Amino acid sequence: MPYLKNALAIEHVGSTAIPGLGGKGIIDIAVAVKQTDMEAAIPLLQSLGYEFRPTFSTPTRAYFVIFLPDPEETKRRYHLHLTYPESPDWHNLIAFRDHLLNNPQAVQDYAALKQQAALEANHDGEKYRKIKEPMFKAIIRKQENDCR
Repeated sequence: MPYLKNALAIEHVGSTAIPGLGGKGIIDIAVAVKQTDMEAAIPLLQSLGYEFRPTFSTPTRAYFVIFLPDPEETKRRYHLHLTYPESPDWHNLIAFRDHLLNNPQAVQDYAALKQQAALEANHDGEKYRKIKEPMFKAIIRKQENDCR
């Protein structure tokens, strides 16, 4: 992402970052900038076609969606999570991904939950996220305990 010259880190997170997890083909990218650069980055990303979604953002993470051309599909959906390295959002996104990358059983458990959530939510994105949230939080707590 050359237009984010001040990015401190760019990480592929989400289901597509985990081999064998499956998913909807949405690419989630976490971008860390200095906390002081976050506010200025929002209109910059909007000017490049990223749709800012305040309702899915948090006080420490700005959430964006964009559809870009893709060789495998007509368009692919991307989620961009703009945050800063010291934020809980950055920590949680990376910790969750890293836990799944290092725990095949957790990948299987999460894949099963995602399938169940998709059936129960019936295309309701908010319900889908809420069904998955307890496992996400449990994995983050485990990662925090393992780091102590």
